[in-house]
Amino acid sequence: MTLRAPGNKAKMTGSEREALLESLMIDEPELTFTPCGNPDPRLLRLVEFLARQAARECYAEEVKMTRRRGKRTS
Repeated sequence: MTLRAPGNKAKMTGSEREALLESLMIDEPELTFTPCGNPDPRLLRLVEFLARQAARECYAEEVKMTRRRGKRTS
């Protein structure tokens, strides 16, 4: 299972790797979602991990677009 796009060369940090490994523990019971109760903490960690990754990718794309616009006006 890969969470990054194949062309993405960014390295995963140690804490990100640990969070991912913790969320993929095989011996643990299946993740559960209870819409009106306490959500599974592993599910929350996974969502947080994916949100951070998406934010980094979005920021990198914005920087790339800004640099392209800057080159056009030069």
